[in-house]
Amino acid sequence: ALELGVSKGYVSMQITALEKELGLKLLSRTTRHLNLTEEGNLFFESCTRIVHEKKQAVSLLKETQAEPAGHLKIAAPPSMCATFLAELLPKFQKEYPKISLTIDSSSKVKNLLQHGIDIALRVTHAPDERYIARLISTFRFTICASPDYLKHYGVPKKPSDLLSHNCLIYAADPAGKHWPFQQKNTTEVINVEGNLISTNCSIIQNAVLAGHGIARLPHYVLAKAISNKELEILFAEQMKIEMPVYALYASNVTIPLKVKRFIDFLKDHIRAY
Repeated sequence: ALELGVSKGYVSMQITALEKELGLKLLSRTTRHLNLTEEGNLFFESCTRIVHEKKQAVSLLKETQAEPAGHLKIAAPPSMCATFLAELLPKFQKEYPKISLTIDSSSKVKNLLQHGIDIALRVTHAPDERYIARLISTFRFTICASPDYLKHYGVPKKPSDLLSHNCLIYAADPAGKHWPFQQKNTTEVINVEGNLISTNCSIIQNAVLAGHGIARLPHYVLAKAISNKELEILFAEQMKIEMPVYALYASNVTIPLKVKRFIDFLKDHIRAY
C-alpha cells in the first residue's frame, strides 16, 4: 500500500478479489504474519517474469527509435578481416557513425565473455552451444593454381592426381591436409602434402600466385585473382560442399541494438562476396 500510495484496505480488497477469481488462497494470514502460500509463490514468480518481459518489450521498442551507439568488439578469422570485412566495415561505420569498432583478427577461438567480445564470426558446422548462433551466409572453398604452375607441372584431371603435386596447406581450413571432394552421392578425401603450411591466408595466396603449388582457400579470398585470370579453378564440379558462417554472441534476453544492426548489415551485404 505504501509503495502504491493507496490504502491498506484497497490493497486487501484487490487481493481478495484476485483470490476469488483464481479460486485459490495466495496469502496465509495470521494476526502477526502475512506469508505467500505455495500457490501464491508460484503465481508471484510467474507474474514477476511477465512484468520483466513487459519492461524489456518497452525497452526494445525504445531502442528501435534510437540511433545505435556504443563500442563493438568483433572477432573474426584473418581471411575474413583481409577480404570482405576490410571492405564492409568502413561502410558499416558510415551508416552507423556512433558505433566504434575493435577488430580481433585471430584464428583462435576465444571465450567471448572473458575477452569482452560482442560478436565472433566462425566458419563451422557445429557452432559453440554456449552462445547464440545466427547463420550469416555460406561459402565454398576453391582449389586453384596459377596458369604458369599448370603449364609447367600439368593440370590434375582427378582428385587423386593431387598426390603428385605440391599442395599449399591453409592450416585455418577445417579440412587441413584432408581435402574433400564430392563424388556423386559420396565424399572422397585426398590427403595432400606440400612444402608450405600457414594459418595466414595471404601467405598461401601469394605462394599460389607465384606458381609454387596448388592451394585450397575460401573463394572470397581468391575471387579477385580468379576474376583477373591470375588463378585458374580446379575441380569446380567437385567443390560444391558449402561451409556455414555464423555470428556468435553471448546469450542475453535482450540483444543490444548495436549487435543486431551489425548482424543484419552483414547478412544484407555479404552476399556480394
